[in-house]
Amino acid sequence: MPAPTLKQQKTFAVVRIVGGFAAAAVLGYSFITNVLAGQPAEGPVLLTGVMALLGLGYAAYYTRSLGRIAEAEKQRDQS
Repeated sequence: MPAPTLKQQKTFAVVRIVGGFAAAAVLGYSFITNVLAGQPAEGPVLLTGVMALLGLGYAAYYTRSLGRIAEAEKQRDQS
């Protein structure tokens, strides 16, 4: 199977970035709403907050990946 093109890699990275931010937003909203409603930040509520942070980390990782892809594309265009 051939390696994905730079355009395909960019598309995959953008989809993953948007997905990570969407997951972080939904889970972060759920966590904050539960904590403000008086639930203790332990057990499932705490895990919701941790998953929100993991969603942000996922988006950040693919943001860096997208930067590397853009740099490779820039170098390819200069050659």
